[in-house]
Amino acid sequence: MRISILVYLAFLLEPAFSQMPANPVDLPDYDFIHYGNNHFELILDNPDFNRLFSKFDNLIKNGDNKINVVHIGGSHIQADVYTHRMRQDLQSFYPGILGSRGFFFPYTIARTNSPSNLWITYSGDWQTSKNTQSEPLYTLGLSGITSALISASGSLKIVASFDTVHHYDFNHIKVFCNVTAAEDIPELFPASLVQDVTINEPGSYIQYNLAAYTDTLNLIIQQSDSAAIPFELYGISLENDDPGVEYNAIGVNGAMLKSYLRCGLFTKQLRALNPDWVIVSIGTNEGNTRLFDQEAYRTEYLKLLDSISIAAPGAAILLTVPNDSYLHKRYINPNTARMREIIFEIARSYNCGVWDFYTVMGGLNSAMTWYNNGLMNKDYIHFNKPGYLLQGDLFFNAFLKSWNDHLPTPLTGVIPTPTPQPPVSLIQHQVYPPISVQ
Repeated sequence: MRISILVYLAFLLEPAFSQMPANPVDLPDYDFIHYGNNHFELILDNPDFNRLFSKFDNLIKNGDNKINVVHIGGSHIQADVYTHRMRQDLQSFYPGILGSRGFFFPYTIARTNSPSNLWITYSGDWQTSKNTQSEPLYTLGLSGITSALISASGSLKIVASFDTVHHYDFNHIKVFCNVTAAEDIPELFPASLVQDVTINEPGSYIQYNLAAYTDTLNLIIQQSDSAAIPFELYGISLENDDPGVEYNAIGVNGAMLKSYLRCGLFTKQLRALNPDWVIVSIGTNEGNTRLFDQEAYRTEYLKLLDSISIAAPGAAILLTVPNDSYLHKRYINPNTARMREIIFEIARSYNCGVWDFYTVMGGLNSAMTWYNNGLMNKDYIHFNKPGYLLQGDLFFNAFLKSWNDHLPTPLTGVIPTPTPQPPVSLIQHQVYPPISVQ
């Protein structure tokens, strides 16, 4: 039911082809999932997707470029379970394309749920604004969350190698924040690791270039008690020089389209990530009401796409249709079908692709079926871990199908769904040993 890339990869990569997984794992055969619909729609002869797929061809063939993905949404994305599965799948299915961990917000300092694949601790008193607030106190950036340090000092420690499959290390750090003066730059610890530091005001970030690779970030912020404007953190990107896929997942619990329209630094910070592929997964929260405003949804979607196009001209844009869900845990929700119609209408006019996950999962009232099969929480909105992992694998296979379709001669057979592998980067780094902040 899926299409093979093995022959194509063998042709491109004859010596390295033997490193492909010998026994790829197939998806579970659920009769309620519409596997035949699991592909990207409206991308035939789309120059942006042709460019994305060609760049992926080159990454696999030559291993000399990066593909930057930015996935924007609400609570499904903040949890970073299905998006992290997609990240692992993309970075695992062929050796040498691990790339880097990329952009995230350290949600722990905002006292909200954080992805389990990062280990985060902090000190200091922080005050947080979110794009779900109608009048946020602080300026908001791409992440949709800003945490301001309101004490004289604070620190942040992040271990990126906490993932169970990949060892993410980095030698470049972007700290997205409001610092514009050299004397206000936070100290990266240990200082001997830092090669140089620059402030990129157009992108609203500080860039630290390191003398060696590390998997641990230790940041120390000092500010005077009389500081008129506190240090504001908008997000962090952990990067390296390796070829591969960088999958940046950006989500805020409860976020809607209008939430991201409140983010004044959205465009310039998205531009700083230089995305090749932008994925928009928004609509669950708009649809969780008896008073769904279809016109507002359409108008706000177009405004967000305008911002994305300004920030990333030429990037392939994929709109995903939200999953089926229930209203108030009790009532079948017809709003997702209405959003689906609007999403397809917008995609046609805006030259976007669509992943119709609503149809793939089974359409109206399929949330109950997924729940009865142990794949969804009892709120009938969010999936549990097995459900999110399945969603991630479905998304990855939809990508592979669509990538295959752009080949001059589409192939037949079975697409490999990757079994989680040990780190597959062909580059072996000497990683700087982590040092704890006291």
